[in-house]
This record gives sequence, structure tokens and C-alpha cells, in this order.
Amino acid sequence: MSKVPQSDALLFSALFNDRGVLASLVVTQVIAIVLAFAPNVEGDVWLRLGVISLFLHLTVLFSSSSLYFCRFFLQKKNQPIQITSFFTVFILSTIVFSFLYSYIAFDIRADEQLLYFILRNCIIVFLLAALFVQFLLIYFEKEQQTKALSRAELDALQARIRPHFLYNSLNTAAELTHQDANAAEQAILALAALSQAAMRSGQSVPLEDEIALSKQYVSLESWRFGSRLKVDWQIPNELPTLAIPCLTLQPLIENAVCHGVETSEVGAIIKVELHVTTGYLTIIVSNPVTASDAKTRPNNGMALENIRQRLNIYYDNKAQLTITNKNDVFRVKVVIPKYIENTF
Repeated sequence: MSKVPQSDALLFSALFNDRGVLASLVVTQVIAIVLAFAPNVEGDVWLRLGVISLFLHLTVLFSSSSLYFCRFFLQKKNQPIQITSFFTVFILSTIVFSFLYSYIAFDIRADEQLLYFILRNCIIVFLLAALFVQFLLIYFEKEQQTKALSRAELDALQARIRPHFLYNSLNTAAELTHQDANAAEQAILALAALSQAAMRSGQSVPLEDEIALSKQYVSLESWRFGSRLKVDWQIPNELPTLAIPCLTLQPLIENAVCHGVETSEVGAIIKVELHVTTGYLTIIVSNPVTASDAKTRPNNGMALENIRQRLNIYYDNKAQLTITNKNDVFRVKVVIPKYIENTF
């Protein structure tokens, strides 16, 4: 089963993104309009609308902010506790703002009037919170179903990685056992690392681990191709503390080996570049294009479309994979965000 980045198991996490905040403001304003234009209401309607709108918006925004700051604690709790906390925060916020409003906006001094005012406001906000919870439950259930389907699709795509490079690696290790025992041992160790990575389908790994795995793959293939395979590593001396999907860089290099080195009698130099900016990590893998790709075995290498689909699922369509073939150089560029906001 894929273990892709899990979103917080928080029922009301949808309130904290852009669309959630906008929806909260719109729903709150609609309720304020309904209350202000209710029949048999005395006084200036527009003044009443302004007062009710300000009260409801302050209550909702303050409550949402409080829940946001408590999200890491609440995400570890079950749904009943989360719902109870949701209502509790809204009711407490309502009591506080009702008390302030009673002196600032309405000048309510009598205890009975104040109690009635606070109780009435609590009932209104309770109904508003109940409406939010109902929509959040529907949204949460639909989101979980969507993520389950995405995880299943990611599993299916990731499963295609395992057979090919494991098959080639096993052949290489088997051949080395008859030629060089020490080299065979190193090849088997590299194969073990690759096999372990294959079993971590969909998991995130530190960037430096993915680079180390890719170098192990290159060393394994170097016993197979010898001097025909050369890799020009252009990576920063200091790598950022960043997690990326396991088997992101390695399949790109494998693709370059299969189509740039294996099909060439003289071999090729594969160029691997890593560029880190404020919000993105860019990976570029390029290899020379041979005169003919006819020698390539069927289904050889990882399909780039497969890699694109896996990255789109993992990064919620925020990653980019572009391919260029210019001046006899095949170039794959992957741009992925350093921070994931809406992952599963």
C-alpha cells in the first residue's frame, strides 16, 4: 500500500485553505443578511446588517483561527472529540463577543437582558456551526474517497517500476559472480538497496537518500556497461532538508541509460543537474540521442509518462515534467514544489 504524504486527519482542515476561508465568509454573510432582513424587526435595517455582519464575522474568524492554531493537537483525536472542540470553540467565542457587544454596541446593562442576548447569539452561532459541520463531513468523506482512489492508482503506477530494473540488476549480479567475486558482492549490496527502495513505493525519502540510491544504481550499471557509461553530477554541495517521492531521480537516470547508453556503441555521458530555489526543486537529466533507437528492447526503461502521473498524484498536479529533444540531446526536466500544501 502506498504511503504517500498523509494530510492531517482533521475534519475541518478544509476551513484553512483559500476556498474554505472564502466559503466561510460567504456563508456567514448570507446568514447575517437573513437575520437583518427578518420580518417584524425594528430599527434601521442597514445598521442592523452591519452590526450582525461584524459580530458573526468576528466570531467565525476568531473561532477558525483558534482551531487553526490547535490543529496539530486536534488531528490526533477522533472525530467526536474534534466535533465537540469545534462547537466548544464557536460557543466560547460567541459568549466573549456577545459580552463585548453588549457594552459597546447595545449598551445592555441588565443581567436578564444580557443573559437573553448571549443565549440568543449562542443559538444562532450553534446553528451556523452545525451547518459548517454538516458540509465538512460531506467534504471530508468525499476527500477520503478521492485520496483512496489516488493511492490505489499510485500503487499501480509504482508497481511498474519494480520488475524492470530488478531484472537487469539480477542479471548483472549473476554475470559478476563468474568474473569478480568482490564486484558481485558490491552489486548485490546495491541491488539490496534498490530492492528496498522498490518496496517503499509511494513513500517520501530525504533528497540525499534519493541521490545516494541513484548513485548506487549507476555503479551497478557501470559493471554492465563499463566505460560506456559516464555520469556528470552537477548537484549543490549542501543539499536542502527536503523529502521527495522515493524513486524520482533514479528512474530518470535509468531512462537515460536505456536510451542514451545502451543503444550507443561508444556510450554516452549522462548529465544530472539539481537546482534549488526558494519554493521549488528542479531536476534535469540529459543524455545524447543515438542515431537510431531501434536496438532498444520492448518496454525498456521507465516510461516518462508513468513518472509524470506519479508526480501529479503525489503533488496534486503541482509538479511539472517537460521533455525536450534538441541538437541531439534528450532532456527531461522535473520541477517539484519544496512544500506540499494539499497532499494525502
